[in-house]
Amino acid sequence: MTNIQSRTRKKIPTLAAIALMTALTSSVVPIQSVEAAPSTFNSLSEKNDIHGLWTYIEDHADSGAPASVTVWLRRLEALQQKRVAGLEQALSQESVQQALMEKDGIYGDWKRGTRTGNAQADKLLIEIEKNGYVLDSTEGYFFPKIDYLRYMKYAPYTTSRYASYLKIRSDETKSELTKDAGLIVSWNELLNRAERQSRYLMLYPNSPETKVVDDLYRQSLHIVLYGTDNVPLFDETGHLDAYAKAAYLQQIKKGGNTPFAKMLAQYTALLQKNGWALNTKIENFRDARNPWELQ
Repeated sequence: MTNIQSRTRKKIPTLAAIALMTALTSSVVPIQSVEAAPSTFNSLSEKNDIHGLWTYIEDHADSGAPASVTVWLRRLEALQQKRVAGLEQALSQESVQQALMEKDGIYGDWKRGTRTGNAQADKLLIEIEKNGYVLDSTEGYFFPKIDYLRYMKYAPYTTSRYASYLKIRSDETKSELTKDAGLIVSWNELLNRAERQSRYLMLYPNSPETKVVDDLYRQSLHIVLYGTDNVPLFDETGHLDAYAKAAYLQQIKKGGNTPFAKMLAQYTALLQKNGWALNTKIENFRDARNPWELQ
């Protein structure tokens, strides 16, 4: 087996991550029709012209009604989601992966405009940049994901519900929660994201984006309860990680009425009562709320 094939086969390291990736891949927001959409927009959409749709939205977002701009972006997002699988398949070719791996300015810290000299790899990099994706990697394997920071530019012109959704997705563009089985954001950032996700689900239980946000929230909640394979919540002595403890105490001081805020307050109180040590009571509490078991 080649090194690239080996990296490819282990790119998603934990069961929780596998569940999340599967859910997000299947949770494509349906393409919506817009009766009032100009013929130019509809024509670009029918042609799956992602770059053309970006250009149209850039030119018309500030003059469109919030409901219309929201649907434009939803349609664009759905088309981008449909393209992700094919784009990743093209990127998975060993020669492409090798070219990306060997080029400074791509591996570890992707810089837009960097080229490898490999024709196929560079063609894909151009598409990624032009059509609103970002290049990410895990365990040496490169893959594309939607650039929701680009969507955030138009959040002020959308409905408040969709703007809240874009904020949640842009968090993932800036940094995924986990990579290589480790937590790569701070415990404070993890808790802030979980709170935003929980609030969205409380306010908008039946939006087109609810399923996607729920999948993200389940991942966040699982890490809050258990940690990750390489960043466990409890240390080798069986006590709560010191940084997690400080973050949990700081978060509950903020209060809040979301399901997450209430759960975290209960969890932290139980931890404190039991000397911040893992025991049967703690295990029973979190197992009863394991989001991957409750699906």
